[in-house]
Amino acid sequence: MKELLWGFNSQPEGAEPGPPPFAAYDPFAPPQPAGSLDLRGLIKLLTDAGHLTRVRERVDWKLGIGRWTRSRHRPLLFENVKDYPGQRVFTNGLIDPVCIALALGLDIALPPAHMVARARRRLRDPMTPKVVRNGPVMENVVPASVLDLLQFPVPQWSEQDGGRYIGTWHLNITKDPETGRRSAGMYRMKVVGPKQATVNAPRRSDLARHIAKAEEKKAELPMALAIGVPEATAIAARAACPEGMDVFDLAGALQQRPVELMDCGHLEVPAYAEIIVEGFIHPGKRVEDGPYFDYQGNPKTNSRAFLFEATRVMHRDNPIFRGSTLGRPGGEDYQVQAFLGQLKLLESQRSRIRQLMQHIFG
Repeated sequence: MKELLWGFNSQPEGAEPGPPPFAAYDPFAPPQPAGSLDLRGLIKLLTDAGHLTRVRERVDWKLGIGRWTRSRHRPLLFENVKDYPGQRVFTNGLIDPVCIALALGLDIALPPAHMVARARRRLRDPMTPKVVRNGPVMENVVPASVLDLLQFPVPQWSEQDGGRYIGTWHLNITKDPETGRRSAGMYRMKVVGPKQATVNAPRRSDLARHIAKAEEKKAELPMALAIGVPEATAIAARAACPEGMDVFDLAGALQQRPVELMDCGHLEVPAYAEIIVEGFIHPGKRVEDGPYFDYQGNPKTNSRAFLFEATRVMHRDNPIFRGSTLGRPGGEDYQVQAFLGQLKLLESQRSRIRQLMQHIFG
């Protein structure tokens, strides 16, 4: 798995790497500039650095985008998607350490060990998100009466997938019904109707706990699906937040600038997301989802998935759909997990795949 470039472990446990040559490292240098604060900013950074491939030939949302994504180890922007004229899809955005560094505003000239050391130092300075009145994601508002989740070019990523997965690289945002504490994770979602999608949340996840508490009260749980979010928030959503931080505090620390959130009533959502889908989880409702590739690359079916009902969609002008193939060695999900392993931010050692990755990457 030579593509997993975060796999260094030459330092003793707990030690930060020593300084590189003086020309490449100045301990008195000012902080690095903030990373990309929205998806379009990252696409520009990748373009300027010569790391983005723009796919202008026609590609089918059914299997084609997935095949391209699995066969290229580069960020890809699809600009000609079958059945979706004028719409774009972005994948592989964090496919290697350079891409992750660009997203977080880290110096790409540094070796990965020193990027990680700087990212670790940033964790000492969590940044509370800034709540704003509105944002670019409000440029278009689609009410429940006319919304269709497949108005966006949602791919079927592989032949083994049981449908079109709208949630592969995104945020699921909810609040604890009892405490009001905010949470954001990344839970796979398949479109099963114009306004409905499955949600695969592990039993011990924050989302599953929130749903259980809502179901005790026989109440719906408000949830927002945020697609095309600042990549620091997507990284944080896959992490175990340090004590006293939530996902958006952690993302602010990683990108060295507060995340801007917009208050939608029940929930706060990233103001610079490409797409926000508001809705709720049906209490007591379970549906079958799958097959789909899990994070180990195996086809899997879940007969107890939750059911999400969309009530409103907001999106930017000419929105960019963000997604990813999962379970491919060297893919961006592996890269992010390896990076989080170096930061000591993996959730726990209970998951076998995370045990393996901790063992490999230190």
